[in-house]
Amino acid sequence: MAVISYRLWHKSFGADPGVIGRMVQFDGKPVRIIGVMPKGFVFPNRAIEIWTPLPISPKDRTPDHMFELSPMFIGRLKPGAELNTLRTQLAAVRAHVGRVVSADDWQQVTNAGFTVRAKSYRQVKLNGRTSTLLLLQGAVFLVLLMTCVNVANLLLSRVLGRSHEIAMRSALGASRATLTRQLLVESLCLTVPGGLVGVGLGWLGLHYYAASVWGGVGGVFNKAFDWRVGLAAFGMIGFTAGLVSVLPIRHLAKADLQSLLQAGGRTAGGSLGARRVRSALVAAQLTLATVLLAGAGLLLHSFVNLQSVNPGYRKDNILIAGLLAPKQIRGNDAALNNLSRGLLNRVRALSGVKSASLARWAPMGNTSQTGSFTIRGRERPAKSAAPKAFLDAVGPDYFSTLGMSILRGRDFDSGDTAHSRPVAIIDRALATKYFGGGSPLGRQIKFGKKWYTVVGVVPGVRLFDLTKPGQGTIYLNVTQAPYPLMQLIVHTNIAPASLAKSLRKAIAAVKPSVAIYGVQTMHARLARSLGNREQTMALLLAFGGIALALAVVGVYGVLSYAVGQRVTECGVRLALGALPGDLLWLIIRDGLKLLAIGLICGLLLAVLFGHVLSSRLFHVMPFDPLTLIGTAVVLSAITLVASYLPARRAAMLDPAEAITEQ
Repeated sequence: MAVISYRLWHKSFGADPGVIGRMVQFDGKPVRIIGVMPKGFVFPNRAIEIWTPLPISPKDRTPDHMFELSPMFIGRLKPGAELNTLRTQLAAVRAHVGRVVSADDWQQVTNAGFTVRAKSYRQVKLNGRTSTLLLLQGAVFLVLLMTCVNVANLLLSRVLGRSHEIAMRSALGASRATLTRQLLVESLCLTVPGGLVGVGLGWLGLHYYAASVWGGVGGVFNKAFDWRVGLAAFGMIGFTAGLVSVLPIRHLAKADLQSLLQAGGRTAGGSLGARRVRSALVAAQLTLATVLLAGAGLLLHSFVNLQSVNPGYRKDNILIAGLLAPKQIRGNDAALNNLSRGLLNRVRALSGVKSASLARWAPMGNTSQTGSFTIRGRERPAKSAAPKAFLDAVGPDYFSTLGMSILRGRDFDSGDTAHSRPVAIIDRALATKYFGGGSPLGRQIKFGKKWYTVVGVVPGVRLFDLTKPGQGTIYLNVTQAPYPLMQLIVHTNIAPASLAKSLRKAIAAVKPSVAIYGVQTMHARLARSLGNREQTMALLLAFGGIALALAVVGVYGVLSYAVGQRVTECGVRLALGALPGDLLWLIIRDGLKLLAIGLICGLLLAVLFGHVLSSRLFHVMPFDPLTLIGTAVVLSAITLVASYLPARRAAMLDPAEAITEQ
C-alpha cells in the first residue's frame, strides 16, 4: 500500500481520479495506491512524495531497511498529559530494553549514540532554528514599530496643520466629541485601505516566496499566509492612526482659540513642543533603520565570507547523483560490489568524464553519520565516553576525484577487497587529536565489530558545514562496507549539468532498476547548504530597506512640514538679504541634526544587535567597522537627499509671495 502526494498525483498521474486502487512498481515490488494527500501537505519535508507502511514486525523487515535503525514515532498526547511524563515512561522502557538484550549489543547501541527521546512536533520542525525565527520576528516588529511611528508623525503633522480649521469648528460650537469622531473617521478612511493593500501585498509576497528557490525543500519558514498576523498588523497601525488623530484634540482644546484663529493655525502646528515630538519620532525611525541596516550588513558580510571559503575539495566541474540499488540485491555484498564496478566503468567511459567514484555520504549532503570507535592499545575506562568521528565509506579515486591529496600512506586500491583485511583512511584532524606526533599508519581502530587498519591520512575538509573545519573523519573502503544507498561523484571536463542526461542513460544501461535521485552540481549543493543563511540575510536586507524607506519618508515629511510652517519666516529672511544657499543650509541642518542623533543611537544599538547575531556570523566581528561605516554612509546619503528636497523648495521661494501668504 502507498499514499502519494498531491504534487506527485498531478505530475505523474495527470490528477486522474481513478488513481485510487491502481497498482504501481515501487522499490522493485507492486504496491497499491490507496490515497492522495491534500494540496499543501508536507511531511517531513517537500522531498517526500510517497508514504508506505513502516514494517514493525520482524518478519516484515529486511536487513537493508533504511529506517530500521532510527524509527521516528508520532503520536498525540492524551488531554492533560505532559511531555515530561512521556519522557519518564520512555526512559523506563529504554532501561528495560537494556536489561533484556545482550551486554555486547547494548554496548554497541550506546556507543553509536542511539537513544529514545520525546520531542514536541514544534521542536522537531524548528530543529535549532528558534534563534533565526526570533531574530526575524524582532526585525518584523521593528519595521512595524517604524511604520506606526511614521503614521503617527504624518498624521500628527496633518492634524496640527488643521488647527485653524479645528479652532474655527470649536468656536462655532462643535464639541470635543464631535471633533474626535471626525478625525477618527478620517484617519480610518486613510488607514483601512492602506492596511488592506498591505495585507494583500503580504499574501502576494508569501505566494512568490513559496514558489522561489527558498520556498523549496528544507525551508525554515511557514509559507502559508496567517490571517491572524495580518489582522494584528492591520489593527496595530489602525490603533496608532486613531490614537494620534485623537490626542491632538486635547492639546488644541487647551489652546487659546483666539490666538489660533489669528495665527492661521501656525502656532499649534509650529510650536516648540510639537516640533520636538515630530523630531523625536523621526530620530527614532533613523535609529531603528540604522540597527536593521547594520544587522543586514553583518549577515551580508558573513555570507560573502562563507562563499569564499575553501571547503578542502574541488567545487568546479563536479556532478553528484544519488543511487539506490534494486531491492533484489540489497544485503548481498558481492552483488552490490559488482553493480558498483559496472556503474563506475560505464560512467568513466562517458565523454566529458575525467574520473568517478562512489561515497556513502557526499559532501554537503542532507545527512551525515557519526560513530564511536576504539583505538587498539588505548582501551578507554569503562565509564568514559568513547571517541567519536564522522564515518564515511568511499571508493577508489574518491580523493583524487574531489581533488584531495593523500598526506601520508596510500589511497584505497584494487587490492582492498571484501576478503582482504579491513582498511581505513583518517583525516588530519583525527590523526592529530588521537595520535599526536606519532604516525597513525598501521594502527588499528575498531568500529562496530571489526578492526580496521589505518593506511592513509588526508586533509580535514568541510564535509557537512562550511562554518566548521574538519572535525575528525574515518573513511572506510566502500568495497569492504557496501551499502545499497550511495552517492556517485563525477569529475568532468565539461559543464557538469550538461552531463546529467547522459549519466542517467549510462546508469539505466547497466541496471534499469537502479533509482537515481538528487542529481546536482557541487556548486548547487554548496548553495543549498547556505540556503537558510541566505534566506535570513535576504529577509533582513529587505526589512532594512523598508526601514530605510520609512525613515526617509519621515525625514522628508517633517522637514517639508517645517518649511510649510516657516514660509513667512523664509520670505522675511530673503527680503532682508539672506541668500538662497543660507536657507538651503538652514533646512538641511535640521535634517543633519536628526541624522546625527539617529546614527549615534543606532550605531550603539547596532553593536549590541551584532552580539545577538554573533552565533550566525562567520569571520565577522559584531562591531565590524566596515559594516558600520557603510551603514552610516548609506543612511547619511539618502537622508541628505530627503533633506535637500524641502530645503530647495524653501530656497526658491519668492520673498514677496512668502511674506504676504496667510
